[in-house]
Amino acid sequence: MRVPMKVIAKASPKMGKGVFATSSIKPFEVVASVELVRQVTDSSPLCEGEKYEHQMYLPDGSVHLVAEPMCFTNHSCAPNSFLYSADRQYFVIAKQSIEVDEEVTIDYELFAIEGDTWECQCGAPSCRGLHKWDFFSLPAELIAENLPFLDPWFASVHGAKIKRLLQKA
Repeated sequence: MRVPMKVIAKASPKMGKGVFATSSIKPFEVVASVELVRQVTDSSPLCEGEKYEHQMYLPDGSVHLVAEPMCFTNHSCAPNSFLYSADRQYFVIAKQSIEVDEEVTIDYELFAIEGDTWECQCGAPSCRGLHKWDFFSLPAELIAENLPFLDPWFASVHGAKIKRLLQKA
């Protein structure tokens, strides 16, 4: 299922290219669907011209190349949107109002586990700086704050770990 794209990719003042709203978007409105081009595996690695940072790591452990323009969606520690899946189809949904020409961002750590460490350059006042690409390494307060924005598939796959965290609270 594809939904109308309300974004375009263009130069971002923060990181190379980004995804920007082409119309005003209301809170909880679908911004775009995320098209997965193909699965990346050892027997089918990235090809010349395909970029590592344009991959999406799914809760089942598979890695997929994301199509344009959504492959240019940048991370923010204070994102204005989030990823949500239904029947393994991903959508970007607005967390808040997004104005025309505003960059659409997500928090990469809300759907990652056991990933690499990287230095964030999002520029948000609440920037977490050095990141471990792992939802479960976030501070407990940030985990609790973001539970409503977790992808259902991620929550299902990692439900036991989430339940243990909630029982500790």
